[in-house]
Amino acid sequence: MDLIINSKFFAQYSVPELGEKAIELGYDGIDLCVRPGHPIHADNVIEALPKAAEVWRSQGLVCPMITAPVTLVDPESPEIENYYTACAEAEIPRLKIGFWKYQPGNDYWQVVDTARRDLEKIVILSEKYGVQTCYQIHSGPCLGSNCAGLMHLIKGFDPQYVGAYPDFGHLALDGEDWAMGLAMIRDYISVVGIKDAYYLPQQEGQTPRYRPCFTKAGEGCVDWHRCLGLLHEMGFDGPLSIHTEYKFDETIIRQVGYAQTSPPNLEAWAKEDATYLRKIIADAV
Repeated sequence: MDLIINSKFFAQYSVPELGEKAIELGYDGIDLCVRPGHPIHADNVIEALPKAAEVWRSQGLVCPMITAPVTLVDPESPEIENYYTACAEAEIPRLKIGFWKYQPGNDYWQVVDTARRDLEKIVILSEKYGVQTCYQIHSGPCLGSNCAGLMHLIKGFDPQYVGAYPDFGHLALDGEDWAMGLAMIRDYISVVGIKDAYYLPQQEGQTPRYRPCFTKAGEGCVDWHRCLGLLHEMGFDGPLSIHTEYKFDETIIRQVGYAQTSPPNLEAWAKEDATYLRKIIADAV
């Protein structure tokens, strides 16, 4: 299981600098956010991504996936094919698309049907370019807020072209028993998101009494020995993407794609995450 660092909070670094930072923090590679405000974005992805991948390979790093903007779910959008073209050229096998959202008052099953029709069109690009489309579990009003919800969206698609992206921090908030949830999606698991979460007490009189908060691995509700052990038992050997979302509360958790604020102790805790996870992985194997 390669440990890769999500570049959401590292947009200030150039391509070579990002690679150097990943090495410094103890990671095997990069989960690259290709988004506005980052060095690689929709307007330059076709040219810039293959060059970046070459730089990281020369540094001894892997880049097994890119993360697109959270809005990238429209198969008719003018830029969506560029992401697949660039991944194919860069030999990057996975593309994490955005999220379909549920709005209060929607017919849930109609939302699912519409999303599945869109996904069916997006999968044509996966087949054309040989790049797997990955969909992340995300708590809140996103389709696929847990493993059961994710299967509503992706069940029946070819796992070669559609990958499940479970995220243990979000599953701690909106999920199921970990063994049961992973069993639901086991044929589709391609990459795993790493973050931890717990519940903070609010001031007396506030409702609800507790609100969820993200933290570094090992300080929240996730049983990492159990979760990573389950992945090992299932034969999973894909990348683990560490998102470095530390000390963000409910108001931020529900804002998918946010990156306005850098977490406290970002680099120190990202380095501690890598060390902590490697020890658990070693224990599991």
